[in-house]
Amino acid sequence: MHMSIPKAIALLGIGRQNLRLIPVDKDFRMRTDALEAAIVEDKGADRTPIAIVATAGTVATGAIDPLCEIAEIAHREGLWLHVDGAYGGLAALAVPEQFQGLSSADSLSLDAHKWLYQPLDCGCLLYGDPARARQTFAGSGDYVRIFNQDCDEAFAFFDESFELSRRFRALKLWMSLQYHGRQAFREAIRRDLHHAQMLAQAVATQPGLEVLSPVTLSAVCFRHRTKDNEAILRRVIDRGRVYLSNATINGQFALRACFVNHRTTAADALAIVEEIMSAADELNG
Repeated sequence: MHMSIPKAIALLGIGRQNLRLIPVDKDFRMRTDALEAAIVEDKGADRTPIAIVATAGTVATGAIDPLCEIAEIAHREGLWLHVDGAYGGLAALAVPEQFQGLSSADSLSLDAHKWLYQPLDCGCLLYGDPARARQTFAGSGDYVRIFNQDCDEAFAFFDESFELSRRFRALKLWMSLQYHGRQAFREAIRRDLHHAQMLAQAVATQPGLEVLSPVTLSAVCFRHRTKDNEAILRRVIDRGRVYLSNATINGQFALRACFVNHRTTAADALAIVEEIMSAADELNG
């Protein structure tokens, strides 16, 4: 679960204790049996489930929840289905077969500053039914009336967002799409996915390294089997050739490489293993 979910719960005033975390399977995907059990348990305790938050590409590993099955549960139970696609959702442009069920979401969050290669910040929220969003943000259908000498129109606060003065964030994305076209973005995303697979294969050839989670999208989590991985990460960053982040996978500190740059090359991907092994060797000194 991304940190934005409990933050949203807090902003809504629902209370952190009312956020139910659902267990995942061995591939870090939401377990639908556990989801159904949680709904039954909550209803039995006189609690009212209101929404399910699924993930289309988790930040740590890139795992994609079983969206079709989750959508069926949400529809059957009358629950809102939100899909967090901030990191991975835009990969549906390149590999739509991995995102079956995404179109069933009631709302979908996307970050163009991740996998559409835009500068910070450029995120958006999409609704399956815009009318429901307008009704919600306008206060149960009560619109503010704006009168002047030239117009008499209904105005929804939703149309202007929560911010007042703000820059034209969408311009950079619109210009990129107009200039390059969607196909260029599809091809760039496919290259990123390929680079992740290349790295995973390179890690597998090193007896001292191991991949810690399935490589579903472009995030690769791995570790050195015998060395201090936190120390390795510090050395790699100090060397300045490649940059990695980290994650915790099944309680283990993991080195995490995530490919979301259209300038990345195959040589860059393979250089990661070279840097890890060199940094590990330096720790012996």
